[in-house]
Amino acid sequence: MQVKKVKGFSLLELIVVVAIIGAMSATAFGPFMKWRAEREVRSQATTVASAMRSIFSQVQRGQYSFVQLNIYRDDEELVLETNGLKLNKFTELVRDKWDGSTQKDFHKFETRCSMDIDWDDEGATSDELTVQQIRIDETKVLMGLEDNEAIPDSGGSICFSKDGTFYSASGMFLDTGMSGFEAKENLFICQRNAGVFCQFDGSDPSQNNFFRVEWSRFGSINLYKWANDWVTQ
Repeated sequence: MQVKKVKGFSLLELIVVVAIIGAMSATAFGPFMKWRAEREVRSQATTVASAMRSIFSQVQRGQYSFVQLNIYRDDEELVLETNGLKLNKFTELVRDKWDGSTQKDFHKFETRCSMDIDWDDEGATSDELTVQQIRIDETKVLMGLEDNEAIPDSGGSICFSKDGTFYSASGMFLDTGMSGFEAKENLFICQRNAGVFCQFDGSDPSQNNFFRVEWSRFGSINLYKWANDWVTQ
């Protein structure tokens, strides 16, 4: 019987194949990394918008009468917590309006959302699905405010009620406007580069993968991405 010869690859052929694979990998690596970074920032931006929509929806459903979205820094993480107050405790706060001739804190825009309220459900401790706590790795994704403001360690809060009457802000979200105290109603989420906050060049974002969550006192909560203009997501 004749022995059939089996011919393998030569060293030169293997080198050529490895070179081709290397070139293809190098070509695809850049776009892949950009896609992964965009996906990570988009995911966190969507999570923030969803958390705000979720807690506001609980007010509309009647689960809570007053709710809060609280954001603060914990080491290298940004923590988002939502809290809910049910009708009985809310009614007590609404009725308890005066301390002599002075309005109590719950009836003032600038102090209502910063009060030490005994929430019925807290995202940090409750097992209820209506509230939640979210942690974002700040080594990868940043948040910031307008005018190149970083998130302070103490953070801030936004509070909603069903009809907007008891809407308020505290900490980094509290602003002094022309007619008194107002709420900042934009939160920016971006890819972390060299800085420690989401950066602007004038009024335009100057970083890649830049998202914005916008809201109003009546719960109109929207998510946008910057692509030479703000595009609804």
